[in-house]
Amino acid sequence: MVAIRSIGWLAGLPLLAGAWFAATGWAEPRLEAALEAPADAVAAATARDGAEPWLRVEARGRDLVASGEAPGRAALDDARTTLAALPGPRRIVDRLGLVAEAAPFAWAVVHRAPDRLDLIGHRPAELGRAALAEALSRSLPAGIAAGIVLRDTARAARGAPDGFPEAARFLVAQVLQLKPGATAAMSDRILSLRGEAASVEAYAALRADLARPPAGFTVGEVAVEPAVVSPFVWSASRGPEGLRLDGYTQSEADRAAILAAARLVADGAPVTDAMRTARGLPAGIDPRALVDRAFAALALVREGDVALEGAALSIRGTAVDTQAVREAEALAAGLPAGLSRGTVALTASPVSPYLATIRRGPDAFTITGHLPDAEARNALRAALRPYLYGERVIDRSRLADGAPPALVEALTAGIGALGQLAEGEITARDESLRIAGEGLYPESARRVAAEAARIAPAGWRTEVAVGARGAAPGSDPAACRDTFAALAGESTLRFDPGSADLKPAFYPVLDEVAGLARACPQARIEVAGHDDPPGTVLPPAPREVPAPRETPKGKAAKPGKPVDKAAEKPAEKPALPDPGLPQRRAAAIVDYLLKAGIPAGRIAPAPAEASIDRRAVVFALRS
Repeated sequence: MVAIRSIGWLAGLPLLAGAWFAATGWAEPRLEAALEAPADAVAAATARDGAEPWLRVEARGRDLVASGEAPGRAALDDARTTLAALPGPRRIVDRLGLVAEAAPFAWAVVHRAPDRLDLIGHRPAELGRAALAEALSRSLPAGIAAGIVLRDTARAARGAPDGFPEAARFLVAQVLQLKPGATAAMSDRILSLRGEAASVEAYAALRADLARPPAGFTVGEVAVEPAVVSPFVWSASRGPEGLRLDGYTQSEADRAAILAAARLVADGAPVTDAMRTARGLPAGIDPRALVDRAFAALALVREGDVALEGAALSIRGTAVDTQAVREAEALAAGLPAGLSRGTVALTASPVSPYLATIRRGPDAFTITGHLPDAEARNALRAALRPYLYGERVIDRSRLADGAPPALVEALTAGIGALGQLAEGEITARDESLRIAGEGLYPESARRVAAEAARIAPAGWRTEVAVGARGAAPGSDPAACRDTFAALAGESTLRFDPGSADLKPAFYPVLDEVAGLARACPQARIEVAGHDDPPGTVLPPAPREVPAPRETPKGKAAKPGKPVDKAAEKPAEKPALPDPGLPQRRAAAIVDYLLKAGIPAGRIAPAPAEASIDRRAVVFALRS
């Protein structure tokens, strides 16, 4: 029986094996397929914005294995919740995670070839490659987009700034204005560019676009070189509408320097900037030296231009005056290194209106405008000499044809009136003479106005605009005497031995005396000079060397003896008193105070006897 039972079990084993194989080979695949179908639908739903599904599922018997990297925490939680709700799986093996976060979030587009752009770095995990490529292509002009291949090797990452698609489109548009090899990059919210502009127009468009970056983004480093042009040309022209700048400038720094120089030369006239940025200035030319020389030449041009063509600098047009024609020739003959002489064609026409001005300031007389020749300059300097009390003469006049008749005569007469003013100017405009300024007090202003009508040459018109400098508060006689006594007691004016020339140290004291005269109009001032102390030795006067004395014909001078003993230096002897010296010294003081504006009736030298035995100048106040 036992044997029979054993044989029965052995006979049933093939039947059990057949049942097992039937279950695993036929039933299990059907079960896995039944589990995978709803799971695949969940995975497919994770495909967004053109990206591939990030969720992958696999059925293993009655288990589901889920893997992949979610673009964000919300997407990850949603996938886990949806998978857990599926009917049928015995368990879900969770191998899910999050896409790595990039900090800083960096993305760049490289203009690799004329028809190819490479995208590198990181792209937003929530934005698929296909969606990004479509968004970038939409930002390109139709013709360009058709010929551009986008090669995207960027890796998905979290941490992209808001507005990434707009910033990426902006960078692609900019990099296409640069030559192959250029790069446009984004680091978080900072945009940068490197490369060389494809053309002059592209560089200008790029600069304009960079001034308006996408909202929320800022422009960082921009290392873009302008395009190279040949020939390199530039010009500055002057006309009725002002100054105009054309051609090329190498950089924004050069543009700023050119504009600053142009505004100085324009002297308030409008300056139009039509320059474009490009490279190509010939090697060896210093841009700063070029700007200095070009605008020095333009200052000589009334209408015309100064132009650079390659390395040649040309000056053309109408000169401001005759002198400018010669000065332009001199400029062209001594150009800085690298520059060569171009065309110099300046013509001079008579100046109209013909203008000349002499201005008296606190420490100088300044001559500006035009004069007919060097002789006129010398004549005006000579006319100014008597009115110089330590002041300088600054001559900025220029020579030009077309002067009105008797110009020098009119200016010389005006100098006499100017010498009576504290500050002012005389202006000759064609055949009109204008005198303007301030006198030290009302009397001097009235005197200049009264005399002005008589000083102009025949045929000239005269205009006077002279006022009195703010008068000092009036003082009563007692206060005037006290103030004057203090001033006279403090001052010690001593002339050099034998001299009646004023010294610079006198001027502050004399100016105070003039100011006191304004405050005390009822007073009369007397000036007493001084003589030199007894025994004063005068400085030696220059002596002429007498001619050698002739010896009788046929006889030679005896050896060892000088021919002439007159050249021997005589012993210095004390000077004899000069009785007129004190009066001459007083007169020099009075002359200065008269020119300072004190009326002739209120200042005079003291009687001769008042100067006897005095050792310094003395002022006296007479009511």
